Amino acid sequence: MKKILIPFFLVLLLSIQIHSEGEWVVGFHYSKWSVNIIRQIIEDNVTDAFDDFDTSKGDLSFNSNGNNFGFEISYFPKGKEGSFSIGISYERNNFKGKLTGNYTDKDNFGNKEEVVGEGFFDLRPHSFNINLFWDLWPKSRVHPYVGFGFGIGPLNGEGELTTTTTTHYHGYTLIEETKDEKTLKEAINELDDEGEGSPFTFFPIIHLKLGLKGEIVNNLYAFVELAIYDGTLFRGGILYRF
Repeated sequence: MKKILIPFFLVLLLSIQIHSEGEWVVGFHYSKWSVNIIRQIIEDNVTDAFDDFDTSKGDLSFNSNGNNFGFEISYFPKGKEGSFSIGISYERNNFKGKLTGNYTDKDNFGNKEEVVGEGFFDLRPHSFNINLFWDLWPKSRVHPYVGFGFGIGPLNGEGELTTTTTTHYHGYTLIEETKDEKTLKEAINELDDEGEGSPFTFFPIIHLKLGLKGEIVNNLYAFVELAIYDGTLFRGGILYRF
């Protein structure tokens, strides 16, 4: 997908440059996430691959957070007087998720089993995103803007789940612990082999943005941004316009 998007985008930018007197902008940004977009992917498609924990018979909780940094180049077809820009960015995402849960069951002989599971998932997807922005009142030194971005990235990462099973027999108990480690690709491949293929083999990137941009010195800008992304992203960065 990246091999298709990048050449298409570069050709588009070059065609815009030929037909207008625009300006380029380059920048760097860093973000903090409060995000649950991977929750559905993990709970529906990955945790079942960890066979020692039955998520259908008890409580399961999943929390995640992370950060992001990236570089971006964008183009204003109408220069400094224009409000619209189109850009491409390279994004490096880091997501950490923690899964905890427990359930109660019976073994084949009717003995009570109490199972407690604790695990983590560490995802490091990277992506190329296409971004569209509209500056509001662009002639002002400080002005708001709105934007929209989309892209995809591979599901790189791994997970680990530790399961502790306490079996209550007549007069004594037995405690057993198992640990299972898999990459996310291995977990998804197992689901495919079992005929329960995951609908996600990539990480979807879609977000709406609202930000504030200010010119520090000539052509050097700082910005802060809030993005809605099945969760919340807080971003800050710098831009240089030439």
